[in-house]
Amino acid sequence: MTTETFKVGQKVKHDVRGEVEVTYGPYTGLFGDTRYLVRQDNGREVVVTPDALSEIPTTPTFNVGDRVVLTHRAGLLATVEYGPFDDRDVYVVKLVDEPADPDDVRTFTALASVMRKAEAERPIEVGDRVRVTDDDGGGAHRFNGRVGTVVEVCAPDNYFAFKVEFGDGRGRHGDLNGRWNCVAVERVTDEDVYEYDGVTYDLSAKYRDRDGDYWALRRNPEDSSVVQAQCTPTVPYGWCGFTLPEAIEKYGPLTRV
Repeated sequence: MTTETFKVGQKVKHDVRGEVEVTYGPYTGLFGDTRYLVRQDNGREVVVTPDALSEIPTTPTFNVGDRVVLTHRAGLLATVEYGPFDDRDVYVVKLVDEPADPDDVRTFTALASVMRKAEAERPIEVGDRVRVTDDDGGGAHRFNGRVGTVVEVCAPDNYFAFKVEFGDGRGRHGDLNGRWNCVAVERVTDEDVYEYDGVTYDLSAKYRDRDGDYWALRRNPEDSSVVQAQCTPTVPYGWCGFTLPEAIEKYGPLTRV
């Protein structure tokens, strides 16, 4: 199992000493292990091991008027109304659409860490990850809500506008690759986060377990409701080892780095 590699001049977090700056390394210690030299706030340099270090995440910044995706609210779109304030990177945001529940508030505060800038709207293209909103226009709707990849965008006059591949062998429409011609789809905006046991995990980030080893996360291509976990560096056959809940139970807690 491996750990992160840090660069000279990089500000990092030490498990005990807090924020430090890397001044030398990595290098091999007397006993063959990897070491770094880091400078503390008081100017004193000390030797540390990489398993005690982690990257300091960069907090994103936003401007009033920016359209953002709220990753902790299933990818809902909002507009930044005010901020940041309170020295905590807090913003006031307003949902683009009215909430489905009339008792829900439309304007509220959100931390920068759960926001990302929304991409400019563009047509659905081949390769996009999408969720099916209408599979066959009034039929059984067996694929509504399923997530897949667009493999063909049909002609404008074709009622079934998108061919979507689910990759699990189901939806055999003309082939055996789990594809289905769908009437309507929407681009997925919430696949990069997953909530488990009250904690929201960023699937694009790396995590460290209690032993100091690093993990990557992803959704199972054959069942997007399942999140898989694998120690880094990842290998294609390694994703079958653990689901995220299994990794947390055996090696957790997992801490984002």
